[in-house]
Amino acid sequence: MKGKSKPSVLVCVTGQRDCDRLIRVGKQMAEESGACLQVLCVQPTANGFHVGGQEIEYLYQTTREAGAEMTIYFHDDAALIAAGFVKQVNAHRVVTGMPDGRANGFVETIHQLVPKVTISMVSKDETVYNMMPQQEPARRKPALA
Repeated sequence: MKGKSKPSVLVCVTGQRDCDRLIRVGKQMAEESGACLQVLCVQPTANGFHVGGQEIEYLYQTTREAGAEMTIYFHDDAALIAAGFVKQVNAHRVVTGMPDGRANGFVETIHQLVPKVTISMVSKDETVYNMMPQQEPARRKPALA
């Protein structure tokens, strides 16, 4: 049986140029924890399975400069794909932008699907807010008779 791969920090980006801040923060977190850095971009299928544009190319270059790999998927449920990728790359932390406030949004769904993974949300000014893993409830020891 194959052992688990080295832990990683997974940065989830959209096609926006300012996601470079997420890659910078993720790189720092990966270096501090001795983990690999992975970057994931999930594009809607309406994009016609075509990755184009200067923004994606810029993020790809930023990822390469950070010594990481960027994976692009086309799917309409970004959180589901990201949660599966968390498991695939043995991520102990996910780095995202700030949630947009929608119920059942990306961050909330990731937290529900992989509750033992820390989610770090990075604001526009690069302030980091962490959603910590859910803790297992303490088990009570039976009383001795």
